[in-house]
Amino acid sequence: MASSRPRIDERVLGAGTGARFTMLLLLLLSAGGSLMLAVLTPLADGDRAGCELAAGVDPGDPDPWTSLIRIVGQQHAFDFCVSRWAPSPLWWQVAVWPALLLVGGAVLFRVLPLWKARRSRVVPLEAVDPDGRIRARIDLLVTETGLRTTPRVLVDPAAATSGAVVFGSDRRPVLCLHGGLLAVQRADPVRFRAVLLHELAHIANRDITLTYATVAVWRVFFLLVLVPALLWEGYQVYGDITAGRGPYLDRDVLVAVVTAAPVHLARSEILRGREIWADLTALRWAADPRGWPTAVTRPAGAVRRVLRRLAGLWSTHPHMSLRQEALADPEPLFRVSALMVFLTGATAGTVQIHLLNSWAPYGTATTGRSLAAALLPAVLIAAGVGIALWRAVAYALLTGAPVASGAVPGAWLGAGMSAATLAAGTGMGDQWTPARPWMLLVPVAVGAVVGAWSTRCADLWARTWRGRTLRPALLAGQAGVVVVLAAWLVWWQLYGDAYLTGFSLPPEGVARWVAARYPTTAPPEDVLALPGLMLMPVLDGFAAVPLVALGATLLWVVPLAAWAVGPPGGRPRWMSAGPPRLSADVPPLRGVLVPALAGGALACLALLLLRAYLHDGQPPPDARGGTYALRHVFWTLTALAVPSLLAAVAAASVAGRFRLPAALVAAQTTTLLGYVGVTALVSVDGCLGFLNVLEDDCAVRTPWQASQFPLLLLLNAASVLGVLAAVVATAVVAAVPPLRSLSILARRRGTPSVTRDARRRMGVAALCAIAVGVSATVGGVHLRVLSTAPETSVAAARMTQVAGVPDRVVPAATRANQIDAWYHLGGDGGLHLVISYGGRLAAALRQARTTDSWDSLERRFRPLCEDWARAGVLEVVWFRVPDPDIGADWHATAARAADGSRRCAQALDARDQPAFLNALRQLVGAGNCAAKVNARIDTLLRDKGGRGTADPPVENPVCARVAP
Repeated sequence: MASSRPRIDERVLGAGTGARFTMLLLLLLSAGGSLMLAVLTPLADGDRAGCELAAGVDPGDPDPWTSLIRIVGQQHAFDFCVSRWAPSPLWWQVAVWPALLLVGGAVLFRVLPLWKARRSRVVPLEAVDPDGRIRARIDLLVTETGLRTTPRVLVDPAAATSGAVVFGSDRRPVLCLHGGLLAVQRADPVRFRAVLLHELAHIANRDITLTYATVAVWRVFFLLVLVPALLWEGYQVYGDITAGRGPYLDRDVLVAVVTAAPVHLARSEILRGREIWADLTALRWAADPRGWPTAVTRPAGAVRRVLRRLAGLWSTHPHMSLRQEALADPEPLFRVSALMVFLTGATAGTVQIHLLNSWAPYGTATTGRSLAAALLPAVLIAAGVGIALWRAVAYALLTGAPVASGAVPGAWLGAGMSAATLAAGTGMGDQWTPARPWMLLVPVAVGAVVGAWSTRCADLWARTWRGRTLRPALLAGQAGVVVVLAAWLVWWQLYGDAYLTGFSLPPEGVARWVAARYPTTAPPEDVLALPGLMLMPVLDGFAAVPLVALGATLLWVVPLAAWAVGPPGGRPRWMSAGPPRLSADVPPLRGVLVPALAGGALACLALLLLRAYLHDGQPPPDARGGTYALRHVFWTLTALAVPSLLAAVAAASVAGRFRLPAALVAAQTTTLLGYVGVTALVSVDGCLGFLNVLEDDCAVRTPWQASQFPLLLLLNAASVLGVLAAVVATAVVAAVPPLRSLSILARRRGTPSVTRDARRRMGVAALCAIAVGVSATVGGVHLRVLSTAPETSVAAARMTQVAGVPDRVVPAATRANQIDAWYHLGGDGGLHLVISYGGRLAAALRQARTTDSWDSLERRFRPLCEDWARAGVLEVVWFRVPDPDIGADWHATAARAADGSRRCAQALDARDQPAFLNALRQLVGAGNCAAKVNARIDTLLRDKGGRGTADPPVENPVCARVAP
């Protein structure tokens, strides 16, 4: 039955097929390196497990974060151990697999047409068309359709079906007619013409190269990567089962399957879509639909219908019922498929995981690397899902249908990302379910917000855009989506995975971090007693992502720019049909800006009252860090967030269907104005009398130079809170009917003033430029800083300071294996070195006389003092001893060696005899502690059945420990 809706051109905003092919290709390339790295690494026969044991990791510990903290807290030693005992494959051994995929795909792409056109299967058309009548009919159709390329025509005599196929490439197409089609070309000329037009439509749509490139790349990936990876994993699982450690499902197998399934489904979806596009192109060329098969049988029973639908997902050709539906109305081409969106989310998440896995063994992980791994998936989502949502909006406006919310497709997008996270199991160890499964709903919620925002922005731009095509507006909207998703994916990879899998910092560690970040002389107990202390790691996580502020800015700048463009006063030029005045449903700009400006004024007033309140309890200058600084941060964010929420509710109440964009504009403009107020007040802090908070001296300072003022944390955290306020306001207004009815107050009244509108647009343009410029500059500088990897020992010390050293009961056998690995993989050299220093020191002391001159003591002891200084760093360059008791003795060795060597050099320089003797006592104590460590390790190794240490143990050594 034909649709009553007006027929529109299905080519509005393009098909997005190229974007989906690019998504598929990038997934295969990233998976090629990652999956083969998992194969190559075990083949190197390294001892990475030994390095983990030496770091104190317990293989039986169900908490993966305990192991990770131990490794990251000793990253320098772990990197050295792995480089020596378990080196990663050379980078080119991993990079060669994506290169092989490209080369193999290109070769197979060239071979496939030759194979299809082999002489044993097909014959030239001239062999069965001696009079040239069929050739003439084909040439006539080529001329009528305006094709620039005339295809080479072959015939497959053995094919009894009345069809045809086109293959080759867009530049060199080959049309192969089936023998059954030639047999009916006189009896059924309508079918003959319809089939030919359909195949010529493939040439006109230039989808031949894309089709066979998809087929070629998938087949090469299947043979070169997927099969070897699965065979290797199967071999590993078989070995575990025969060793009595199974059976179980290896996570690497699941990752490979999760990679292959979206690829195959996306490939099938691409191939199905090209058939519908070809049908519609042929229909525009006046093809008679009766020439195509029309018999459609509806399966009896709901189960059979569901099974047919599921089977259709794997088919490369659409079901005839779908093709007939598209011929009557191209709505299926504009429909946002939940499966396609889910696969896009899963593919994007999988691409990010594969990229990070491929890069992990080569260089230190930085935020810049995480951002690079997130940008590609973000672009893929914008090009796939973003374009699909805009096409759906354009179709709805052209046909007069209601614009559906993008929240549901967006939720499917987030579900796909959650599925990829769950399959990869980052940070889950051997657990198949995360410790906090509710965190999997966070990507779903983020996807729903992004989908709803994209749809409403598309609706808004489509109603106000004055150009002949929507593509510039589409690019502006998708730029915002890319930045937002990139920032989100980085945060999820760095912090979301950790929260998902149960990681949490101890309050004492957070208090130590706060004391280091905001120095204070106040008691540390004050920080521990502060409500909201555990929110600091969350806020700091937002501050660690460079694009947070820019992404939040684009969320309100993009719709605000659409409002500023203004309604065109009639049907937009990009529309050839549809309602004459779409702009009538767009609320006026003043209904959005007035709440925003009022909210900004309220935020500035709240900040002034806050400073007056904090000034009354202002501590001395050296105590303004710690609790006082955190109270300043928390209350400042509150003073920005509450007015933002109120402004968002006011704007959403009068914005009708555009509640979310209006709430974002109002909330973020309020945040921006309040933040400007914060920075202005901080810049002149000390000159404000009863409003002074952090400073006492009157001076003009740049905000980033103000003490105890976290400029970046406040900017990013306030931006995120502004987005959350807008989302909450949108939900509140949607749930409360009286608030929704206020949109009638925003109807346009009177005739618009050209001058007033021009001034308003200039003001909005300046506001948008300043917001984007500032946030982009701050994000760029922040990224530049974060892209430089910190000193490994500094990062390790920071992790140890915040997370502490995990201390749990370890089985005796595991402890013995840890000590064995610590000693034989590198600890033996350091221990032997210290013991040799002790022996040399003992020999030098036996030779020394009370009558020795300082020159004689200089010659004898100066080299020893310098050697002992090297012993002081052994605890940093190699792992801590896994056993706490032995580790305390080893720490005393390093501490006494460092202190004694320093004092020895100073005493020799000053020729201070008492100081020199005290330094020697420290060094002797270091030697005694090293001897005790050697004796303890020797006993453990011999009890384990080993040979013991290289140096003979000393009986009953005594070590005077020092405080850690």
